[in-house]
Amino acid sequence: MLNVHNLTVSFMGTDLFSGITFKLNKGDRIGLIGKNGAGKSTLLKVLSKDIESSGGTMAFDKDIRMGFLRQDIDFVHGRTILEEAYQAFTEIKEIEATLDAINTQLAERTDYESESYNQLIIDLNEKTERYELLGGYNYQGETEKILQGLGFQRDDFDKLTDTFSGGWRMRIELAKLLLQNNDILLLDEPTNHLDIESIIWLENF
Repeated sequence: MLNVHNLTVSFMGTDLFSGITFKLNKGDRIGLIGKNGAGKSTLLKVLSKDIESSGGTMAFDKDIRMGFLRQDIDFVHGRTILEEAYQAFTEIKEIEATLDAINTQLAERTDYESESYNQLIIDLNEKTERYELLGGYNYQGETEKILQGLGFQRDDFDKLTDTFSGGWRMRIELAKLLLQNNDILLLDEPTNHLDIESIIWLENF
């Protein structure tokens, strides 16, 4: 899935780390440990392509999907926990909006024999098939299950993210990554804000 060879990161002529070489295969779980300032977060940022390395190469499988839980996150104000978690499903939400628009047009139009009306029916069928393939009929239940696994109560779902601490908002960000079915997950200190029950749940997940 990922091949890293001789990776180096330098700042002002001084190497933070150098000569890092490893291979990541499907199913691998790797823990990165080291003292503060050793470059753990920097390495993850390089792997996620947030920043460039000073040297070395990285080779990814084609069409690899990678999720990165950063230590610094930024939320849009005014969204509920559920609304924020649903941001994990970009294509599903886009298809929902398209389906709503198509159904509105079908309800308002009466030119049933026209070519454009027939095209709407074709578009509706294609988008519905894609929606089902992506799990459009299941994503809401999956979202609630993962949020509860990370410690949220059902009556929290409609509360604004603004009302929660940074640690709880980090849990929402983690939920979004887990919902995206990424091929590679880069998690920067993911258990910092979790209680023991949520840590056990995350390990099992």
